[in-house]
Amino acid sequence: MDEYIVNIGMTANKCNVSKDSNYKHKKFKSGSYVNTIKGVILHPFLNIPAYVFVEDDSYVECRRCKII
Repeated sequence: MDEYIVNIGMTANKCNVSKDSNYKHKKFKSGSYVNTIKGVILHPFLNIPAYVFVEDDSYVECRRCKII
């Protein structure tokens, strides 16, 4: 989880989890394509690291986010 904590304060895009190099960006709950990372938690259902965002207090698993 330490490798994700260093990304706090950075911005990220939400995208599909795949090996395909063509990322399709998705909107966050706020309706924006870019959100600012506020913190890192354990995803309540998947038990893997997830980012929490400033703009809408939503959470998305870390591997679905691409730091920009």
